[in-house]
Amino acid sequence: MLINIQFLRFTAALLVLVYHTSSHMRDAGVELGPLFALSESIGFAGVDVFFVISGFIMAYTTNASGGIEKGWVFFRRRCARIYSGYWPFYLLALAVFAWINPAQLQDSSLLRSAILWPANVLLLAVSWTLVFEMFFYLLFTVLIATTERHRETTLRLLLIAIVAWSLLSQFGLHAYDQGQLEEMSLAQYYMLSPYLAEFLAGAVIASQARRSPAKRGWLYLSAGVFLFSLGGWVNDALFGGSIEQGYFIFYRVLTFGIPSLLLKAMISLEQSGIRAPVRFSILAGGASYAIYLSHTLLLTVSQYLGFNVFAGQLSNPFAKILFSLLILAILLLSMAHYTWIERSLHRWFKGLLRV
Repeated sequence: MLINIQFLRFTAALLVLVYHTSSHMRDAGVELGPLFALSESIGFAGVDVFFVISGFIMAYTTNASGGIEKGWVFFRRRCARIYSGYWPFYLLALAVFAWINPAQLQDSSLLRSAILWPANVLLLAVSWTLVFEMFFYLLFTVLIATTERHRETTLRLLLIAIVAWSLLSQFGLHAYDQGQLEEMSLAQYYMLSPYLAEFLAGAVIASQARRSPAKRGWLYLSAGVFLFSLGGWVNDALFGGSIEQGYFIFYRVLTFGIPSLLLKAMISLEQSGIRAPVRFSILAGGASYAIYLSHTLLLTVSQYLGFNVFAGQLSNPFAKILFSLLILAILLLSMAHYTWIERSLHRWFKGLLRV
């Protein structure tokens, strides 16, 4: 197990959690301060980190696998992982929105949401990333089944192709302009997205994951963190804080996908014997999926119960402390879910699918 990657998974989930919490703080009239303001500018890009990690892990763990049978085993294994973690929160979302916002149930494509099939409106909004993940899994299943000897070359060619298509879509076809994006088919949106470049870049990095000096790892990590933070300035100064919108997907991937490749630095550091805290990283990294899926539901419930209104009546320092405690509570609940529920469900799903 790559400990530093587990820690990076947790960091990515925490970024997204703090990002959405900052929106609730702003709605409550709480002044964000530097930390939460920064999270508004960069926190959503935890998803970009997830996509790079996903591509890396798939390539890293299947480096010696090839053939149709191995591909089918890989796909079943990934289905066991993604659905065992997702379906409990899908059911929770059904209950939460039936209680708080029934219109959400009426507007959503419930069946497509359940199986993570492309849809215009998903029940659990953050699950759009899981639809991309399912496509990644299908693509990699085909690669494992057909390209054992030439997989690295195929990955490189696919990366070049998706970058070229993204450039053409952005500057030639203007496919992501306002008015054009709304006309794009769901198939094109998911199967030819610039996000695919993040996944493929992570996979290419995995094929080059060789031992390198710790000093170089620290250098890459520092550069990645700097560029990630600089992306926050780019978002605010050039895109009015809206670079996460679909209209700017090309620029988002360019701005945050490249520094997300700091993943390579984490591998270099681990190979040099420099690890994040092992027990915490295993627990928190394992719980990152639950953190990501649970946090918007828990924030919605807390808001409905009056948490935001109560916090907004406090002085600004106490309000920020209260929201920080809410973040901590979501983290602890997610870790408890992972420890006592998710891992057991995952084992059961694996048995069911004979993995």
